[in-house]
Amino acid sequence: MNSEFAIRDAAIEDAPAIARVNYLTWLHAYRGIVPDSELDSLNMQSLTEQWRQNLNAAHSRDGCLVAIVRDDLIAYSRFYPSEDSDDDPHRVVTIGSMYVDPKSQGKGIGRKLMGEILAAAKTHGYTEATLHVLAGNERARKFYEYLGWEADLNVVIGRSGDQTVPKMRYRKSPL
Repeated sequence: MNSEFAIRDAAIEDAPAIARVNYLTWLHAYRGIVPDSELDSLNMQSLTEQWRQNLNAAHSRDGCLVAIVRDDLIAYSRFYPSEDSDDDPHRVVTIGSMYVDPKSQGKGIGRKLMGEILAAAKTHGYTEATLHVLAGNERARKFYEYLGWEADLNVVIGRSGDQTVPKMRYRKSPL
């Protein structure tokens, strides 16, 4: 892979490619963390439609960026106002997703994309950011900690099928 990549705003037409990265990274990162039945039930058509809806429903304080090499979408990140009850959604943004195609990981794309998504959030008036990560996803947690994110001791218990899946909240303040 050429190390040159570009980052730009996502477009509706990117939904299938975003869904592909979403699918591949879930299979790569979450096996053994979430139930196999959930991973095995992932469906490209459903993911594509979900991403079409996400991109179509974006509001003035939302954003989604993609990283492109040649014509291949290899990573994406999305932000929107925090939905956590203890945060002010006018001030606090949630980085709702941050995924790099497994074949493109470890090449600086995630670091650059995170910098760009935080800069974009700042231009939308946010001063602080949070994200949720599965507690068992050590690789992602180390990545966020390396970039200066701090666990703020808020553990969220999510559901995955009939199992609970603990998530940790990380915070970056100020942006």
